[in-house]
Amino acid sequence: MQDSLESQSEFIIKEAKARFKNPVILWAGGKDSTTMLTVARQAFARLKKFPFPVMLIDTNYEFKETYEYMEKYAKEWKLDFIRFKNEAALKKGINPFKTDHFACCNALKTEALAMAIRKYKFDAVLVGIRWDEHGVRGKESYFSWRDNPPHMRVHPMLNWSEKEIWNYLKKNKVAYNPLYDRVEHSNLIFRSIGCWPCTKPVSKKALEERSGRALDKEELMEDLRALGYM
Repeated sequence: MQDSLESQSEFIIKEAKARFKNPVILWAGGKDSTTMLTVARQAFARLKKFPFPVMLIDTNYEFKETYEYMEKYAKEWKLDFIRFKNEAALKKGINPFKTDHFACCNALKTEALAMAIRKYKFDAVLVGIRWDEHGVRGKESYFSWRDNPPHMRVHPMLNWSEKEIWNYLKKNKVAYNPLYDRVEHSNLIFRSIGCWPCTKPVSKKALEERSGRALDKEELMEDLRALGYM
């Protein structure tokens, strides 16, 4: 099953590369986007240079461990790595402490992504979201056209499960964000990683993968998705 999942994701990634002139892979330093990036790297392993730019939409509030992990492996994997911020929003004082979660996330992630697409003229954006990760994401398709700005959103990892992601990373000995191995207060772990002010560790027995994320609420995610959130 794992091999068929990898083959399907690889096919979608290669299809995106063939169909679009300037696609980009979004990498947030989490398990899902790292798996997508690894499948892509293996798919193009014979090339001298990895054929995609790789971009972090940097809110300025990622975990220290996330920044260190991404910088280290961006160099080791020889990636064309872009860290993009909505500098105007940050200068206005938008932040997770004084701005409500929806407005902050919209400005620092959704609007930042739109700005990056326009600046670099990306015509396709590959994102490592999964159907079982959240109810709203269950509405996504592998290729999804977006109008503002115009581009194709590509989701190569939709039908993977959380367990299959971890099986793949460990089977292939892929370096992943060390936050996932951190245990707090005896049994609390990070199952989903976002900005540090809005992410907390949860019980190992927690049913919801994203229960430690401030923006897990269905209605907020639905509204953000409509605006172009990842």
